[in-house]
Amino acid sequence: MSNVKRKIRMPRKPPLNERRLILARDQRRKYGSRLTFQVQRSVYIGDLENVTLLLPEGTLATIQPGQLLESEGGKRYEMEIVGFPTASEAESAGMQMAQALLLCAISLDFGLRLSYHSHEPPAVFDRTVSTGAFMSAEAYSSWPQQIVLNEFEKALAAPLRDRRLLLSMELFAAAALESNDRARFVMAVSALEPLAEQQPMEPEVSNAVDALCIQLDADASVPENLRQSVRGRLLQLKSESVRQALKRLCGRWFPSDPNAWTHIDRAYALRSELLHEGRPHDLDILLHEETRSIANYLRRIYQQEYGYALQRAPTV
Repeated sequence: MSNVKRKIRMPRKPPLNERRLILARDQRRKYGSRLTFQVQRSVYIGDLENVTLLLPEGTLATIQPGQLLESEGGKRYEMEIVGFPTASEAESAGMQMAQALLLCAISLDFGLRLSYHSHEPPAVFDRTVSTGAFMSAEAYSSWPQQIVLNEFEKALAAPLRDRRLLLSMELFAAAALESNDRARFVMAVSALEPLAEQQPMEPEVSNAVDALCIQLDADASVPENLRQSVRGRLLQLKSESVRQALKRLCGRWFPSDPNAWTHIDRAYALRSELLHEGRPHDLDILLHEETRSIANYLRRIYQQEYGYALQRAPTV
């Protein structure tokens, strides 16, 4: 069941008439929606490059190669769906196209990554307005070979730590390779969870949970399968939550930084919004800045856990 409110749409003309308006760049069909996506190889999408698709309602979709940075693998494409009288219809069609691409990739079992320009996959544009001149450039920084070798030699001397810490670092390091802000942010914040080793709650809490479990088991009106599910959730209350564990650990990691927990808790709550709602409540949030902030805290944590001076020191 869906609670999404349907917008009132303008009646469509026959597809042939619609396409005549679109190809004439008529102001009445001036809005379009643009999607950017990546696949590993062009054959996965049937080598569809520089083609135009005639969609059922009379709108048109074009697929053309997009620009790809040297640091990114695979093939990037831009898909434009044009021929809408309103921006809201263009956005809705863009979301429909994003869903279709994902379903197609899942059905045919190949990888596909959407590249976001905002908090939604499609970007709506007015095709009657000139975009002007376009230029792009790519730049990156690097370390001299000797510094890399020295750092690697120093890192080899660090004692092997537990698997939870290694998993956290793996998630954090891999986050930088994600191509869009949403994926980078979610993975960076997820690197906190393996660090949050949950401690048992006080005996009073444990005793209260046991009493609730006994009361639940004695209630014959609760179906057995539901009783087991609720019982499992109650038993989880014997240990602190991930959020409580992170708050406790912040006191150890950042004893002189009272704002650390505020920033980490904000990032954790924002990740929950993304995972449960699909996008943040505040659409003005810049996820790349949030990622930079949480990455700085994670680097400070790793520095402390290993007693290891990082080459590029985290900002305090």
